[in-house]
Parts: sequence; structure tokens; C-alpha cells
Amino acid sequence: MRLDAMARLLPLALLMGALLGPGAGGAALEFGGATGQWARYARWDASSLGELSFSLKTNVSRALVLYLDDGGNCDFLELMIAEGRLRLRFTISCAEPAKLHLETPVDDDRWHMVLLTRNYRETMLVVDGEAKVAEVKSKRRDMAVESDLFVGGIPPDVRLSALTLSTVKYEVPFKGLVANLKVGDTPPALLGSQGIRSDTEYLCTKQNPCAHGGLCSVLNGEVQCDCSMTGFQGKFCSEGETLGGAPSLVVGDGLMQRLNRREP
Repeated sequence: MRLDAMARLLPLALLMGALLGPGAGGAALEFGGATGQWARYARWDASSLGELSFSLKTNVSRALVLYLDDGGNCDFLELMIAEGRLRLRFTISCAEPAKLHLETPVDDDRWHMVLLTRNYRETMLVVDGEAKVAEVKSKRRDMAVESDLFVGGIPPDVRLSALTLSTVKYEVPFKGLVANLKVGDTPPALLGSQGIRSDTEYLCTKQNPCAHGGLCSVLNGEVQCDCSMTGFQGKFCSEGETLGGAPSLVVGDGLMQRLNRREP
């Protein structure tokens, strides 16, 4: 199915359900926006078919979000914030770049869920349920991808000659939070970074999902809710009271260990 047809037919609930909100667990990176910052991930094979998803939170009206290319020849994909909205540009085989600019503002310091879907000459961009598709008029249908996936900035050791879109190196670095970055269903490997701070603790301090006074902590990028003093159970201490007041501890992927108190 063509991506433009998919964008029209896919219901809003399905579009949003494809992404995890920041409060659902997952690693986050905090970008300070300083010159020279960057995060470098393992290559995303976006040559033909593929999906990349993440959540972002920012208050800037212009910044580089992510970039990849073919090592300085013809093909590239660039996702920017421009005029406070996400803008996508990409090309294949040196054709005129395809462009799209979404209407949803993302510079409001709120969380927004983003999905990029590659389908040969087409690329679909979704933010919070708004979907648009762009198609490049190229002879070749597969995008060549040779670079790593750059997020929030371009490393200084990447030569201009190795960048298909050389101006990307001088774009304003991203400032804000990026969470739950995934290629398909898997987080890509972070190969290196500069000026970036891991901020998984925000999952508790700013987006605490633990109900009824459960104690929130983060381990290996996953939220843990200690429900032992609440009388409730479930991953987020939100399920019915435990029998006889027996406390429960919920860990990692939802595994629950019940600590039964016995009367003497």
C-alpha cells in the first residue's frame, strides 16, 4: 500500500498507538543545545522499508533533529524543526529533494510523538496523529544509506565532503529531550555523544507514573514502582488493593513479587 493511502486510512488511534509515550518507560537524552553537541547512533537502514519512532520535548523554533546520508554523494534524509514545526527533506539518486512541513507545533515544551516511515521513494512523517507523505521523483527507488544516524547535531570529525547536505553541519543543534528512540521495535545502539546528558530520571521526577504514592525509580531505562507501602498492585500501583494488605513490588517488565506477611 502506498504511504499516502495509508495516511488517509489509518485511524488516529492506531497512529498514536504505534508509539510509546515518555511516561511508559524508556531511555531519554537531554540535549543542551550548545554548539558542538551530537549523538551518533548505529546506521538506520532506511534504504527501502523501515520505521523510526521517538518522542521529543522542546521549546525551540529551529533545530536539527536527525540526519543520515550516503556519505556525500546524492542521497540524504534530514528532519528539522523549522518555524516551530517538523520539516522533512530527502532525496534519492540526486533527484530534486522531496519536502513536507507539518502543521502541528512542537515548540510548546510539551511531549510529541513522532514516526518516520520509509517506503522506497515515499517517506511518511507523523506527529501526534497528523500524517503527511512526500515522494521523490527519482530513477532509483532505493535510498543509499552509508552514514550513521546523527541526532541533535553533526560530530566535528565528519568532513564536509562526507556530507551530502553540507549545510546540515551548521544547523542549530537541537535543545530539549528525546525519548524512546526506536528503529522498528528496537532501540538503536548509541555509538557516541558530546554535550548530551542521559536523563532517564525525568521519568520519575517529571512524568511519575506510580499511582497511590508508589515509590518510583529507574533501572536500565525502565520504570520500577515499589507498591509495598500502598496496598495496591500492578506495574504502576494502579490495580485493586492487595488481599489482606499484602504489599507487592513491581519490577522491570511488570514481573510482580508478592511479599506475604504471615501472622504469628
